[in-house]
Amino acid sequence: MLSPLMFIIGFIIFLLYMSGLLWMIKSSHDDQRRRREKDEKLLNQSDENDYDGGGNWGRFENK
Repeated sequence: MLSPLMFIIGFIIFLLYMSGLLWMIKSSHDDQRRRREKDEKLLNQSDENDYDGGGNWGRFENK
């Protein structure tokens, strides 16, 4: 009688652990996706004078 009860309690603990693990993996992936999209938005902002995409190399500052 004790063995089925221990199996049920262990199975409940296992299900809670697995659901928490999967939830943490999903939230981590969503956070990484949001950060990547934010970084892509920053990288896609173009400079009208930067024709080769190399950045501000050798141009003088606007005063």
